[in-house]
Amino acid sequence: MVFVAAAFAASASWQLLLASGGALLGPRGRLLTALGSSALVAGLAVRLMVG
Repeated sequence: MVFVAAAFAASASWQLLLASGGALLGPRGRLLTALGSSALVAGLAVRLMVG
């Protein structure tokens, strides 16, 4: 139960950070946060596949 709550909190905080960062920085900020988060997720996926 603790793991599920922690995973939910981490996901919610990440989404809140991206949404608020994009909203505060305008159209360019939304683009940069989208590109940054995509690059981070892709990097984590590659790391997982490589080992």
